[in-house]
Amino acid sequence: MDNNDAELTKDQIHEALSNTSVDLHYVFWNIPRSVQIHRPSPDDWSPLEILIHLRQVGEVYASRVKRIVNLEYGDELPFLHNFDENKQMSMVDLDEETVKYNLGQFMQARSELLSKISFLEADEWDKYKCKHESHGEMTLRQLLIPLVKREEQHLDQLKELLSTAN
Repeated sequence: MDNNDAELTKDQIHEALSNTSVDLHYVFWNIPRSVQIHRPSPDDWSPLEILIHLRQVGEVYASRVKRIVNLEYGDELPFLHNFDENKQMSMVDLDEETVKYNLGQFMQARSELLSKISFLEADEWDKYKCKHESHGEMTLRQLLIPLVKREEQHLDQLKELLSTAN
């Protein structure tokens, strides 16, 4: 984690996570299906595939946060496996996917995540912990910062890909 990551406050994390759904609505507004599924190159994801990826990751994080925050005193820290995005994306049939469905599922997962973190006290963000397969013991704050960064990067990518479509 770099120094910029450590400086994110709980309020900044919460605000960024709260705004992602609205930002996704905005970038996909009035975008035709042909643009949604267009890959800039054979090795790049289409805008819809990026949204699918964000939905999948969002669902994983909602589940992880629920496990962490619902932990009972004395229980072992939840163990979090690495998320294999390529494996998950290889199971996607793009012909069966829509922006409406994926955005709706993303919003549902995000609502679940936000319901768990919205009223936490400042010290709870560092009190709640998990054990990650690659990163070892992590606080809730440390877990969520990369999610914020990932979503910012993908939103910038989507804005660039879709900016000429409107």
